[in-house]
Amino acid sequence: MSIVPAVSPVQQTDIVIAVGGKAAAAALKTYPVVLCVLVSRSVFEKLLQESPVQRTTRSVSAIYLDQPFKRQIALINVALPSTRNIGILFSEQSADILNLRKVIAESRFALREQRSHSTDSLHYDLQSLLQASDVLLAIPDIQIYNPTTMRNILLSAYRGNVPLIGISPAYVRAGALCAVFSTPEQIAVQAAYMTRQYAETAKLPVPQYPTEFEVAVNQQVARSLGLQIMDGAVIAKQMKADSASWGGK
Repeated sequence: MSIVPAVSPVQQTDIVIAVGGKAAAAALKTYPVVLCVLVSRSVFEKLLQESPVQRTTRSVSAIYLDQPFKRQIALINVALPSTRNIGILFSEQSADILNLRKVIAESRFALREQRSHSTDSLHYDLQSLLQASDVLLAIPDIQIYNPTTMRNILLSAYRGNVPLIGISPAYVRAGALCAVFSTPEQIAVQAAYMTRQYAETAKLPVPQYPTEFEVAVNQQVARSLGLQIMDGAVIAKQMKADSASWGGK
């Protein structure tokens, strides 16, 4: 195995593992067999559509950076059992909103959603949503959640006494209440398994979400919001137990 920068050519290899969006974009333009990791589902699907190389399900796959919606909803179910209304703020760039609606419709929760059409209306849209929500669930939408807007979103949610459920440990460190995520080590193990499958069958498994995950909790934020919340490891263990009982992921 060789590790090279995304801009460097790879010689004589059966499969290329592209780490991150930049590497995935470069690999999909050049190499016949590519496994993309640490790239969001929306970015992977966009790159696949734009790839000049004809692709089949046997020759390209991915382990997404983001978590499945069912897992995010399971986090709220375990961490905040008194929650009823889940707020979602999204833009026209948000991917897979229909699937998110379906997942929440199949749960015990009610969805409160607000589309934001521009950065100018973001604050007003958020305030309207927070009034109807018990929690605010962040989703991978760079138009809504980015370095320019995050501080104001976190402050607005905090002042409204509405916990923000993040999508990474960085969100939790910044002030989100909690987040479910997969570590690079967990994704590396999954990538190794998929690579072995390719070696044995000459076919990559289908693109998929991470199989293993962890939960991060900001206990200081919990105390400030007057919430009692379990430790992240305890929450993750309960989520996995619940998932095993109904066959979910």
